Amino acid sequence: MMKMKQPGFLKLTYFLVTGAAILAIIWLMAATITGYFRIFYKSFAPNTDGLITWTMLAMICLMILWQLAGFFAKRFTGWLVAFIGLMSIPKIVLILVFKLHPISDMYSYNVLAASRANGDSWHWMYHVGVLDLDSIFPHVLHIANLYNYLFKIFANSPKVIQFFNVVVSALTAILVMNIVSYFFNRHVGMFAAMVFFFTPTWYLFTTLIGAEPTWVFLLFLSLWLLKRLVNYRSFSDWHFWVTVGLIAVVLDAAQSIRPLSMAFGIGYSLFVWFRFKEAPSTKTNEMTGERERRAAFWVPRIGILVVAMAFFGLNQLQPRIDRLYFGVPIAKATVGEAYTLAVGTNPKTGGIYSDQIAANLEKYNHNQKLSMAERFDGFNQVLTTQLADNVHYLTKRKAWGKFLYQKTEILMRPEYGQVSFYENTRKKFSQMDVMPRSVITSSTNISTGWEVAMMVLVLLSLLTQLIPKEDSLSAAREQNGILINEIILIGMTLIFLAVEVQSRYQIAFYLPWVALSSIGMRYMMPSLSYQPEKEVSAAGDSEKYD
Repeated sequence: MMKMKQPGFLKLTYFLVTGAAILAIIWLMAATITGYFRIFYKSFAPNTDGLITWTMLAMICLMILWQLAGFFAKRFTGWLVAFIGLMSIPKIVLILVFKLHPISDMYSYNVLAASRANGDSWHWMYHVGVLDLDSIFPHVLHIANLYNYLFKIFANSPKVIQFFNVVVSALTAILVMNIVSYFFNRHVGMFAAMVFFFTPTWYLFTTLIGAEPTWVFLLFLSLWLLKRLVNYRSFSDWHFWVTVGLIAVVLDAAQSIRPLSMAFGIGYSLFVWFRFKEAPSTKTNEMTGERERRAAFWVPRIGILVVAMAFFGLNQLQPRIDRLYFGVPIAKATVGEAYTLAVGTNPKTGGIYSDQIAANLEKYNHNQKLSMAERFDGFNQVLTTQLADNVHYLTKRKAWGKFLYQKTEILMRPEYGQVSFYENTRKKFSQMDVMPRSVITSSTNISTGWEVAMMVLVLLSLLTQLIPKEDSLSAAREQNGILINEIILIGMTLIFLAVEVQSRYQIAFYLPWVALSSIGMRYMMPSLSYQPEKEVSAAGDSEKYD
C-alpha cells in the first residue's frame, strides 16, 4: 500500500468539515422523525412502534441489497444494467394503469410543452397570459422547452415524459455506480446505485413528469466529470479543456432547471482546493517528480477556477439568453433570488409557497398600464419588502430557531412521491380529497423508515471518519470521496435554511446520501464486503473492474 503524507491543514479541514456534516445529518434526521409525527394528512395516525418497525425492515432490505451488490460486483456491469432495467418494468406498468391528471408545476410543464409542440410561439403564450409569472421563474420555461422537444420527436403526450423519466432515472443509477466505484470500490458502487434506484418515494416519483430526474442526472454527470478533472496534469491536453467546458455547461443546464445548482458549483470549487493529495503518476527522477507534484496541484485548481468563472458568467447571461431565445420579457436573476428568499423566510407559511405573496405579485403582473421594466421593479419591491418584514418578525420574536426547524420538517417529509403520484393521478380535483387511511399509513411508514435507515448509515460513515487512518493512496481517494459528499451535504442543508422549500426538494440530498450510506453499510457489514484488487495505472485512475 503506497503511503502518502498529507499536510496537517488538510487533515484539520477534513476533521472540521466532517464535524459540520455530522451536525447537518443529525439536524435532518431529527426533523424527519419529528416531522413524521406532524404529517399534514388528517387521516394519518403516526405511530412510534410503526416507525421503529419499518426502520428496522428498511435496514434489513438495505442489508439484502448489500448482499446483492456483492453478487453484481464480481460480475460484468451489464448484470446490474439488466437488473435495473428489469426493476423498471413496474414503473411502466404504473404509467400504463394510472392515467395522469397533472396539477400544479406538472400541469404547467405539460401544458406549456404541449402548446409549444403544437406550434404556439412563446411570445403568443406570453401575450395571452399563459406564462403568467414565469418571467421570474424561467426554469419553468426551460423544463417545458425540453419536454416540447420530446413531444416533437415522439408524440404529444405526457406519457412520453413519464417514460423519459423512467429511462433517465435508470441511467442515473448506472452513473452513481461509476462515480462511487471510483472513490471506493465496485461493491460500494453497486450498492449506492441500488439504494438510489429503490428509494421508495423516489421510485414512485420518477413515474411522473417532474423535472427532478433530469436535474439529478445532470448533477451526477457534473460530479462524474469532476472526478475526471482532478486527474489531469497538463494544460496542453485538449481533453482537460473539454472537461472544464462540459462541467460549466452541465452545471448551467442544471441551474436552468433548479436554481439550487449554484451550491454545487461552489462546493466543487471548495473540494478541489481542499482535497487530499493522491499518488503521483510517475516514479522517475527528482526533477520530474517535482514537476508532477506541481502539475497535480495547479492543473485541477486552475481548471475549477475556470469552471467557476464560466458557470457564474453563464448564470449572469442566462436572462439575456432567455429573452433572445423565448422572445418574452425575463426578469433578472436577482428577482428570482429575492422571491425564493421572501418565500423561504415567510413565518406564515413555514417557508413554502405563499398565496399572499403570489397575489401581491399578480397586482403588478396584470396591470397593463405598466411597462415590463416597471412590473419587474414592482416585483422586486414586493419581495424585498416581504423579506425585510420576515426578518424583522422572526428577529423581534426570537423565533428563528423554531421557524428553521419546522421548515426543515416540511423539507424532510419523505412521502413526496406518494403524495405527488396520488394528486397527479386522481380523478377528483378537490384538494380536500384524501387517500384511505391504510394507504397513507403504510406508504408513509415505508418511506420514512427507509429514509431514517439511510441517514443512520450516513451518520455511521461520518463518525468513522473521526478515527485517524493511515496515510495511503486508497485512503486519500476514499477520504476525497467522503469530502465531496460532506461538502454537498453541508451546502444543501445551509441553503435550504434560507430558500423556499417543498418536500420533493430533499432529492438534492440523494447525491451525498447514496455514497455516504454505502460507506456506512460497509463499516456495518465488513465481513460481507467484496473488495476487488486494484490495478493502479500511471495516473492512479484505473481498476481491474471498470
